Amino acid sequence: MTGDMPRPLSDDERAVMARLLSVPFPGRDELRAQLPFATVEGRCGCGCATVNLAVERAAAPAPVLSSAPVSADLSDGEYYAGIVLLVDGEGYLSCLEVYSIGDEPVRRLPPTEQINARPQG
Repeated sequence: MTGDMPRPLSDDERAVMARLLSVPFPGRDELRAQLPFATVEGRCGCGCATVNLAVERAAAPAPVLSSAPVSADLSDGEYYAGIVLLVDGEGYLSCLEVYSIGDEPVRRLPPTEQINARPQG
């Protein structure tokens, strides 16, 4: 962790997670309710937009069926990437992972209108 961690979610991080949580899947409502209790506790070392999350246990755990209950593919025609919202074994948000299928990491979160979320499984 760096000196500026933990920190509140940025507006972009919150918007991307809200977009991912707009599709129906088991545990979605509980994960949505965790957003006000979520903070960023770390970042990926490669410089990508991935953030590790912590959620105050005042929020209820989510009965998700998978540790990666929702994801989205991203493409602008030149690069392909994806976003996955990860949940820990206790049912709490743990990571907003942004990955690239290529050599360059995705350094900024995409605009929400480019995110076509889908439940996993």
